Amino acid sequence: MLVQEIVEEIIEKIPDNTMPVVSILRKITQTRDRLLRNLSPAQKQSDVLNQAFDVTAGTFFTDLVCPPGNVTEVAIRNAIYTNQTFNDDARDWRRIPLRQFDEHEHRPYYYFVSGQIGIYPPPLYDTFYGIKIFYTAVLSPLTMNDLNGGSGFDPNFDMLLVYGVLKDILPNNGEFHERYNQLFKEYNSATSGYERYVVKGRW
Repeated sequence: MLVQEIVEEIIEKIPDNTMPVVSILRKITQTRDRLLRNLSPAQKQSDVLNQAFDVTAGTFFTDLVCPPGNVTEVAIRNAIYTNQTFNDDARDWRRIPLRQFDEHEHRPYYYFVSGQIGIYPPPLYDTFYGIKIFYTAVLSPLTMNDLNGGSGFDPNFDMLLVYGVLKDILPNNGEFHERYNQLFKEYNSATSGYERYVVKGRW
């Protein structure tokens, strides 16, 4: 669907609509971005970007390339603590968890402070590409100039945007909530990455 068509679907379903199109576009953007931040396991493997940064010994923080909510995973090179690198990625890199509190007994981990990402404990050695941040793309808010283009969301599930907006505009309408939940389950199932059927060969 074009963004214009998504807007029309929403307007058609709102009785006595008086909401301006710019407000509807803002709500479509909010719904789209909320869905994109909560990716399924399969999407976290395929639909994310990544960027690596050099680290400096003793420095906790690195500037973020996206909002904290778009970060899906963080990996560090073991060399930031050992000064030893490997050609094998499995030995060279490791994923670390997010912890927003001072948990020195669980380490290493990453956390967010004022638009930056921190690593604890701090790196012991200067390391080329010492941290890698995996994140979902930051899409621009939809405007009137985008009406003849796509929404930036999975085009097979544009109706999920429609009902996501409708359930926010009319929170007491159970039909919109039910339809949204049904589509959301279908969307999760379609993007979960799990095989639902196993075909066994006869040879």
